Amino acid sequence: MSISTGSISSYCSCSSYSTSALKHNQIEGWRQEIYDKINVYEGDLESYLTNFVPSRTPCTLQLPDESLSSSWKPEKGKEVESYGPLINIFNALVADFPADKKLSFYSSHSQKIPFPFSAFAERHHKSSPDIVVSFPGDTLPATMHRLQWSRFSMVIEAKDVPEKDPFVQINTMSNADTLAQLAVNARSLMFAHGFLATFVLGIYGDNVRIARFDHSCAVASRPFSLKSEEGLRAVQDFFWNFVHPWEGGPGAVVGSDTTIRKLTDADHTWVRNRLGDEAKEMLQGVDLREGRWAKVWDDDEPQSWKPYIMFKLIDINARLFSRSTMVWLSIEDTRIDDADDGTDSNTEVHLRVIKESWRQLVRTPEKWFYERLNATIPEDKWCGLPNVMHGGDLGFRDVKRWRAACAGLPWSGDDGLLERKSTVSATSPATSETSTRPPSLFSSAPSASSTFGDLSDDDDASSSSQGSSGIPEGKPPYPMHETWSWRLSRGAEHEPKERSHVRFVIDTVGRPLSQFRSTKELVTAIRDAIKGHQLAMEYGGILHRDVSTGNILIVDQPRQHRTKGVLHDFDYSSMTAVPPAEAKATASSDPPPLRLLELEEEFENVAQFKERTGTYYFIALQLLEPAYKEVCHDARHDLESFYWVLLWIVLRYTKYVHVDPTGCSEVFVYGDDKAAASAKRAWLTRPEALNIPDNLPLTILLAAFESLVRKANRKEAPDEPARIPLTYATVLEIFDAALARTDWPVGDEAIPFRLPEERTQTVFLGEVKIGTGKRRNKKRRMGDDDLVEEGSGLVSGSTTLHSSTSAVSKRPKKEHTPLGIRSAPVVSSDRVASRTSRGARSARKTSGRSTQVSGS
Repeated sequence: MSISTGSISSYCSCSSYSTSALKHNQIEGWRQEIYDKINVYEGDLESYLTNFVPSRTPCTLQLPDESLSSSWKPEKGKEVESYGPLINIFNALVADFPADKKLSFYSSHSQKIPFPFSAFAERHHKSSPDIVVSFPGDTLPATMHRLQWSRFSMVIEAKDVPEKDPFVQINTMSNADTLAQLAVNARSLMFAHGFLATFVLGIYGDNVRIARFDHSCAVASRPFSLKSEEGLRAVQDFFWNFVHPWEGGPGAVVGSDTTIRKLTDADHTWVRNRLGDEAKEMLQGVDLREGRWAKVWDDDEPQSWKPYIMFKLIDINARLFSRSTMVWLSIEDTRIDDADDGTDSNTEVHLRVIKESWRQLVRTPEKWFYERLNATIPEDKWCGLPNVMHGGDLGFRDVKRWRAACAGLPWSGDDGLLERKSTVSATSPATSETSTRPPSLFSSAPSASSTFGDLSDDDDASSSSQGSSGIPEGKPPYPMHETWSWRLSRGAEHEPKERSHVRFVIDTVGRPLSQFRSTKELVTAIRDAIKGHQLAMEYGGILHRDVSTGNILIVDQPRQHRTKGVLHDFDYSSMTAVPPAEAKATASSDPPPLRLLELEEEFENVAQFKERTGTYYFIALQLLEPAYKEVCHDARHDLESFYWVLLWIVLRYTKYVHVDPTGCSEVFVYGDDKAAASAKRAWLTRPEALNIPDNLPLTILLAAFESLVRKANRKEAPDEPARIPLTYATVLEIFDAALARTDWPVGDEAIPFRLPEERTQTVFLGEVKIGTGKRRNKKRRMGDDDLVEEGSGLVSGSTTLHSSTSAVSKRPKKEHTPLGIRSAPVVSSDRVASRTSRGARSARKTSGRSTQVSGS
């Protein structure tokens, strides 16, 4: 059963925002995130625990007494008063757990917990879960003054009445709020610990649901009563399974990634020694406690791995149900091979970037594209592209490992599932293969929604009996580096919605565009990324299809890499069946057609499962307009995306002059293709031009690039000149001309962007037209990056939406100046200066319009 939040009414902006409206809009951003991603499991509780909270160590503790919860009586309007009694119940349920497995609980409802990575905390709102849960063996104090996600393994959300159960489809705003709370907390836990899955216990009146979140969806159990003996036993079994995962070391829980661990004090010391003289600058503002030690495997060598220390988070896409990309600055841990203590100054330190993401199964593995690039682009021409050193698809590896274990076959790696030790404590009571508890809530009837999954032809599934849980007795649980939640909750036909965990090492170290140290550096990085895009297309036959602020990095060591910027993140790309140079000669001079590799040979009806490619704000105008829905995405559209990327960075991170004070909100409208296209076209045809004070090169470049984009998007009409498509030559020409100038400012670094105190308006995708209350019949599936991810993570919801039909929220006052310039596609600096002067005089005479120097 799937819960759609689309039935919840959406909010339309008024002339100003009330507190309740702002709260509503905070929920709205998350409502977009979780749309059609919440499932309710139809199997019984035993099946749910076996499939989603697997443990090979059955709980044989004495059954809890029903009287344990008899004195707890949830009452309407007394939610907070219930937290204490609930904690007492939970403490009693884990009282007999081994000391190193015991959980503790803390009422955190009145305290705010920041986003788990300090460098990105200002980009994300704090959250206040009702009750937080420790890791196994850790006792939380009675009072804590500063809460951090690193201390907690799970959260519990409690509501006073059953009607607030968000997994029941009720058209109320409060249920959307409750679902958003669950998702926000799950997101924070997932990123804080690198969990493959995490859990939130929801209590609604006296009903309880267990909700499991991964990066593909959430699956909730059926509700059960905490006032019954069976309900108490279910919660106890859940806690027991949670702290006794199938594999993992001390402190591990179900969902822990056994290929990573937190950094120790010894790791911190070694990293500082290894970085040597560069440590002070490189670790400035870095909290090494947020770092991780990780194993990296190559796809073709499952038994051999390299250790890396990921000590600084460079970039993060903080969406929960998405690729959830994390980019880390890392160094190889050489202590594994020798006794390196990090103090050998003669050993060169090679900084690397590790990228982790969760690709949709219908998408081609990103590494395939990098292999094509490495094989086709001549070394002396290499520019604007990173090089993958090693790594691969952990999900693919995990499935192979699982299938080997299911078939009783040997595994070539050092982490075979059948050989792995369970995390049973030495002080755990004796266990048996089957629980002696009588069935009641735990029905023994098979569940139609619980299937073991298809084994390969070589797997011998007939030799084992299959229990009601869906997993044959004695066989390991489903893989976790590849999600299985859609298949278990909705059926095998939903396999294309699953995701696979990817981790690989890149040789090029860089910073997000939003952290430029000068505008010339910014422009150089984008120019080099365009060159990389050209090389990928002309030599590799690869079209990127997702040019965005988050997919271009500024290179920190340009001399070593011969480039100042790189275009990365090719997992939404397409490529020709063979490289252009290998294509058979034809009468046409056109390049071979691009083949959209969405693995059609593996999945039927792939189109219905694909998520739209391209980060929404930067999609080319033509791809947004209804008249061009059949237009094929090609290189000219990606070239236009580079313009919108540059404009976004300028409007957000520089001081600029323009008569409209709304900055990004004037240009970048989210969620409605027609409104988004109208906003972009209005920007391209506006009479006022954009001026960057004391930065003529950037002002000229923006005007020239805008002119090219405007000509490429001329309306097709008899009295209009023909469109002139963007080409690599014309775009690179204006960049090279701008960079050749000698009057670039020095040290004009990015102005930090801060998230407003409360989120401004966001519009639910495909459901509500901006500025109206009319519901649309046609829905469009939200793309993986429709919400912008850039140097400081998810910024959806922080941008004020604006169009001709929507009001604009009040913005903080900023420095004003009576300076404006009229728009013209000019390249001459004299002409720009002349227009600036005339625009200034015009602006002084304009009544009722203010110009603004803005950092947007």
